[in-house]
Amino acid sequence: MKKKKGLKVIGIIGKIASGKGTAADFFVKKYKFKKINMGNFLRQEAKRRRKHPSREYLRKLQAELRKQFGQNILVNMVIDSINENKEKYKGFVIDGLRDYREAKYAKKKLRLKIILVEARPLIRFKRAKARHRKGFDKTYEQFLYDDSVETAIFDFNKTMKFADFIVNSEQGKEFMYKDLEKIARKLRF
Repeated sequence: MKKKKGLKVIGIIGKIASGKGTAADFFVKKYKFKKINMGNFLRQEAKRRRKHPSREYLRKLQAELRKQFGQNILVNMVIDSINENKEKYKGFVIDGLRDYREAKYAKKKLRLKIILVEARPLIRFKRAKARHRKGFDKTYEQFLYDDSVETAIFDFNKTMKFADFIVNSEQGKEFMYKDLEKIARKLRF
């Protein structure tokens, strides 16, 4: 993909309920970026197949799509979305890079900068519970188990190594927004 001169692309990574969406929303609100949520591609496909988009099903679906269309199927869908919209926006923020191979491929193809959003597990659990998403009636122990499963499946400890910047979201979005603004200035937005 050849990027339009001046086009900015940011990737947001983090564990379940770390604040990835909130960080992405900062770039949408402040810089008028278009947000691309990689999970939405999976949820749309699940809907097309008339399947409930549980985390477990979406992980299985992602594995199936990768097997059928290649490891970077979701990043290629992101690239297509950027190409379709690059004249309308000066930047894009990608929410949901999880697998280290996707992060590596996206950095190469999009020349994006990656921001890791971090928060302790208990804080992330409370956030996830407060979302009141259908099917989230988990205990803290179940949340930790799901978190460890996703970390292992996506080899997220390797993915984190692709981060160019790290922000902590534990003190709330106002503090995180200040850190994101510093990053934006470094990147000359």
